[in-house]
Amino acid sequence: MLPTLSIILPCYNEGVTLDALVNSYLELINDRDDCELVLVDNGSSDRTWEKMNKLKEKFPLAPILLIRVEVNQGYGYGLMQGLDAASGSVLSWSHADLQCPPNDVFKLYDEFRREESQETIFGKGHRVNNRGNSSILTNVQTLLARLILGHRMVEINAQPKMFHKTFYKTWKAPPKGYELDIYAYFHALRQGLNVISIDVHFLDRQEGESKWAYSLLSRLTAITKNIVYLFILRVSR
Repeated sequence: MLPTLSIILPCYNEGVTLDALVNSYLELINDRDDCELVLVDNGSSDRTWEKMNKLKEKFPLAPILLIRVEVNQGYGYGLMQGLDAASGSVLSWSHADLQCPPNDVFKLYDEFRREESQETIFGKGHRVNNRGNSSILTNVQTLLARLILGHRMVEINAQPKMFHKTFYKTWKAPPKGYELDIYAYFHALRQGLNVISIDVHFLDRQEGESKWAYSLLSRLTAITKNIVYLFILRVSR
């Protein structure tokens, strides 16, 4: 039986959190036969790929699909490798650093399944907790997205994301970087999809280091790239 829901988790040097991450998801999936976990080693330089294979061996009957990107080409590129390989008719992604609780994916999935026409739905998280400077930066990016793209967007980078595979097949030249979240959200709005959301709490990182927000300079660089990409989206067809 093919899964209905594919959960894609791009992992870049997340070896220290991988055991806890996979165990958390498998506890929630349990004996369900409608879900699969797609783990993408996105060009990691640590032991992420080795640990993925050990977990696959440890849980041979679990619905786990492993994808390896030999050289990191960006967050979005890794995600798309997982999306391309996924078997489910409903696709979802979230972060792999345990800042986004695995249960959020299934909360959103429950809401998603209540909709009569799943092909016209775009699901996302809506962060409700205040995270200090991180929240300020997120709010600034969201405001700029609204002004530049002309749509009422809320929490553009919040996870998880969820949509039907038919929507994914309409994507043309999606970005390889972190801008993929904006791309997916914007195209859902532009195609007239109904956006549904659930409240989520973004947690503090338990282990490791952020791949983009590890310094003020890295944050400013990421925001600048996002602003440039917003203008690219604005004139795209």
